[in-house]
Amino acid sequence: MSAIKDNDDLRLTGGRAVARALADNGVTDMFGIHGYINNVLDEAFRLGIRNIHFRHEQSAGFAADAYGRIKRKAGVCYASSSGGMSNYLAPLSQGIGALSPMLLLVGQHGTAGDGLDILQEGYAAECFKPVTKWTKRLTDWEMNSYWTQKALREVCSFPPGPICLEIPLNNQWNFGSSPQRKYLPGNAEPQRILTAGDPSRVQRVADLVLNARRPIMVVGDGIYWSDGIAELKEFAELMQVPTNSRRTARGAISEMEPLGVPAALRSGLLEQADLILLVGVRAGELESWFEAPDWPRGKGKYVQINETAEELWYALPSEECVVGSSRLVLRQLIDLCRMELGERRVDRPDWIARVQELREKNAAKRRQLLEKHRNASPIHTYELTDVIANVVDADATIIYDSYSGSLYLTDAVKARYAGQILDAGPRVALGQGIGMSIGAAVARPGKQVVTLVGDGGMGIAAPDIETMIHYKIPAVIVVLNNSSWGGNSLMGDDIHPNIDWSVGKNNRWDLAFEAFGAHGEFVERSEDLKPAMLRALASGKPAVVNVVADCDGTEYSQAWLRLKSGDMHSRGLDQIGTNIRQHFKVSPLNALRIMKAAQDNGTQISLSFIAELTGNPESSLRELAEQRSFDLGG
Repeated sequence: MSAIKDNDDLRLTGGRAVARALADNGVTDMFGIHGYINNVLDEAFRLGIRNIHFRHEQSAGFAADAYGRIKRKAGVCYASSSGGMSNYLAPLSQGIGALSPMLLLVGQHGTAGDGLDILQEGYAAECFKPVTKWTKRLTDWEMNSYWTQKALREVCSFPPGPICLEIPLNNQWNFGSSPQRKYLPGNAEPQRILTAGDPSRVQRVADLVLNARRPIMVVGDGIYWSDGIAELKEFAELMQVPTNSRRTARGAISEMEPLGVPAALRSGLLEQADLILLVGVRAGELESWFEAPDWPRGKGKYVQINETAEELWYALPSEECVVGSSRLVLRQLIDLCRMELGERRVDRPDWIARVQELREKNAAKRRQLLEKHRNASPIHTYELTDVIANVVDADATIIYDSYSGSLYLTDAVKARYAGQILDAGPRVALGQGIGMSIGAAVARPGKQVVTLVGDGGMGIAAPDIETMIHYKIPAVIVVLNNSSWGGNSLMGDDIHPNIDWSVGKNNRWDLAFEAFGAHGEFVERSEDLKPAMLRALASGKPAVVNVVADCDGTEYSQAWLRLKSGDMHSRGLDQIGTNIRQHFKVSPLNALRIMKAAQDNGTQISLSFIAELTGNPESSLRELAEQRSFDLGG
């Protein structure tokens, strides 16, 4: 007999109605800190839902984010009113950008206290509108089950994202004999509803693929959320299409396989492709809005396939746009292509060889850089991230929470399956990694979870390592301890000589949490790094590997340079000495990217300024801009 049936004889209250709807609709885990939401929690935990109780609500929200992304169902978190609920702003903002299905339940003062300066007055449904799909204040307790079920379904409908339900105390405490209205129980976990594409449009795409010589696919979140990994692999193999996967879908085709294209190889392939298929990819700054210089014009034809019409990017000239589930549209394409091919086999030896050639060049470049930075003191982040990538299990979950470190780690790691690598998405939070580690470990029990955290993030979220210890969650937290806040440590003495961005010098995070029962490692020398990581992974305990490291150099900090270009422009060339200009010596392509970043932020910077700042001849930049159809502006 189910726990819900066992509790049927208990008086139905508003709080119990919410809890029973959670259990009835497949919720098994919750994250948060108690308070005005306790009436819901008491019944939820009585019904067998697992509770992970945190030190800070922000980490609980990040745990729900990681859990929701991995499980592809609602990550449920909870809070008390006012101060408690306000701590969820950062994780909800990350969630709406990263397409994370999160349901936040917030307890609230009774409605009779509205506007009366009642204790813990706060209005989550109003506060969180900009960072959720929608919010709802529950004022009719007989509708609690309906709204809870609706929220659990709609956090997962494409595009997935957070929803907040605010539940006043008098709603939770109300009771009666009336049934919950507009609610059909017994539906278990929500099922995603998928739609196929317009057959005529899909046929047009099939013709383009069949006639292409050098096609490439770039796939994004739509593939992951439509559960279309199998169809993606089948289509890529059938038509021999190299595939670059992005966001949570990264690794949908393993980057260790011949058709798997890591990000470092993409630019070279896009430049030579005659057909570029964008499948389930969202436009935005992380994709440069599909604009030059990164996305070529004129040479290759574009096709867009996306889950909803709203996800299409109409500023991209496209041969065809198909609205439909990535999974179902790929199945349509597979069927059409097989029908046309019959017994013939698609073979693209030269194109696949080009992928391998770029892979080998990139590997050689990485070996050179690793040799350059090996045995540095402090340990260089390049070597740190290389060790992380090479000691973790192939099925480990890897989480980014270090501004500087993530730039290096993203190329060091080879993603092997979708959802393996979790980051902060386009909203770029900070301090998310510790909470996300907990959510990932709950979602993938028995699998390694490794998070790279900067010491800035540690200062925000470290107390919830004690939550890991309390619940015996064996995640490994690697601290990039450069005694500074984020990218401002790069070139800080040259660009900001009068500002101190530093934090505590080489803080002993390892000792702090050893005192609570964690495994700790303190690493200052390169030769000690790999043994320390292996001991931490083998400890079976929550572990803190505290690495004194730095990010000297800007090979992997182009995004940071783009932000600083506006600062340099506002100062003027005559105020920029050689000590600053040396950091902006970048390739012609990166010089154009710097220029584009300024344009995207509403600032026009002349090509002559960019040329002098980056040490590139203006004629070379102009020639490259023409090749890449990049608009130099006025």
